[in-house]
Amino acid sequence: MTTFAESSSWHEQLAAGNEVALAVTAAEAGFAEPAKTATNLVLLQKVLANAELVTGLALKALTTADPDQALNNLERLSGTVDKTDLPIILCDQTSAGQLLTILGASPFLSGILCRRASFFAGLFRKNQINITKTEEQMCTELRGLIADDADMAALKQGLRTYKAQEMLRIGGRDLCGLAELEEVTDELSSLAAATLQRAFEVCSWMLQSDYGVPLLDSEKGTPAEEAEFTIFGMGKFGGCELNFSSDIDLIYFYSSDHGQTTGVTDPVRGQCNCISLHQYFVKLSEMITKAIGQATEDGFVFRVDLRLRPEGNRGEMANSLAAAEIYYESWGQSWERSAMLKARPVAGSKALGEQLLKRLEPFIYRRHLDYAMIDDIKLMKQKIDRSLTREKEGELNLKLGYGGIREIEFFIQALQLINAGKNPHLRERNSLRALQLLCAEALITVEETDNLTAAYRFLRTAEHRIQMVHEQQTHNLPTRPQELTALARRCGFTRADAFMADLQKHREKVSAVFRDLFY
Repeated sequence: MTTFAESSSWHEQLAAGNEVALAVTAAEAGFAEPAKTATNLVLLQKVLANAELVTGLALKALTTADPDQALNNLERLSGTVDKTDLPIILCDQTSAGQLLTILGASPFLSGILCRRASFFAGLFRKNQINITKTEEQMCTELRGLIADDADMAALKQGLRTYKAQEMLRIGGRDLCGLAELEEVTDELSSLAAATLQRAFEVCSWMLQSDYGVPLLDSEKGTPAEEAEFTIFGMGKFGGCELNFSSDIDLIYFYSSDHGQTTGVTDPVRGQCNCISLHQYFVKLSEMITKAIGQATEDGFVFRVDLRLRPEGNRGEMANSLAAAEIYYESWGQSWERSAMLKARPVAGSKALGEQLLKRLEPFIYRRHLDYAMIDDIKLMKQKIDRSLTREKEGELNLKLGYGGIREIEFFIQALQLINAGKNPHLRERNSLRALQLLCAEALITVEETDNLTAAYRFLRTAEHRIQMVHEQQTHNLPTRPQELTALARRCGFTRADAFMADLQKHREKVSAVFRDLFY
């Protein structure tokens, strides 16, 4: 088969703009849509005026997940970025390879690059692709980007702009092999926490401008303290292991129902509009939810799911600590105990959140061996399996299906619920770290630990590489052969059958460990 490098007429074809001849050469090289690719190469040649460079880019594109898509997105990008920046990046072998990897793997990330020239400059000219950020750094950057007295429109726009910038950096590092899974999930979780914190700060300022400061009741002669608010991150958010396209599961809590806001006097009517603490914190919760989760022309920051709160969708938007404690101790169900294993204060007053978790320890962690929880978790999994059977997704779903991520999570949670009451050392929210602790306590073998760790990393990486295509919340393998091949290539495999063979091995090992515990 003739390759680009062997084609003696390649430079002449580019210089002459001969798309027909280029299409033939592109087809021989392995491009799936040679006519479109030929057009893109001719257009790139007009921009770059360097046939040797364009030839090299075409060869690099062949190593990406979708070579045709890589060149098509590069041509789009050439029309939006600084014309002096682009050749500099493309002449650097490392940067050119990283750029084409992103463009050939993710239309979502490619769209971010094409929409804002500053994002391209930041990622490559300012070397953001080689930078890791902490939650504190992200909070600092958000405070510089969004003013304290911003209105809701400015808050939403600022949060979404920052989210796009950071998703590009984190996703680019992931695709280019510059960050391990643990770093990627941790940074995604930090991004969610930082945007929530800034939303909380700005929404609090807006709300206090209307209703005054929320104060707790106090004894006569003693100054009233300001009531506090905390946001719990649940599930993968709580474990610092968010997906690339996760919902964030949140629960809102506040100090107490005893008190009210100081109010703001209406200059015309002379009325002071004080409201109760419950009313205030429900309003605050609604504002934060909209600031983060509402879709605008700039998209959303994160999808927000509040169904894990006390009484689910029927429950209050926000609950006081006392109300929460009464609910969980009186009516809390097995699945809520399991959910609370990963609960973590992520924004607002983290000290208040830790105080509530301490008060809920008797509910979450039983001192006696609670084997009934095993049956409850087994029933949860059986319901999932029946649902997948109805939807015909059992073999496709990496999260809920056979040998999937949920089986690993249920396995860890069951052992924690049984043993962590007497052994606080096992109270770890992060799945990979929890596996190491269970092994250290001889509750699972080294072989089981290694198998589950390897499977978790494989499954979560594949899940990310599925979701970052269009930022869709899906856990299913693609069914079209071409898309499955592209997924395999995004995951580091040259062929889909090799990827599927590895997937099957991991699934079998997970299923064996899961069934050994539960059945």
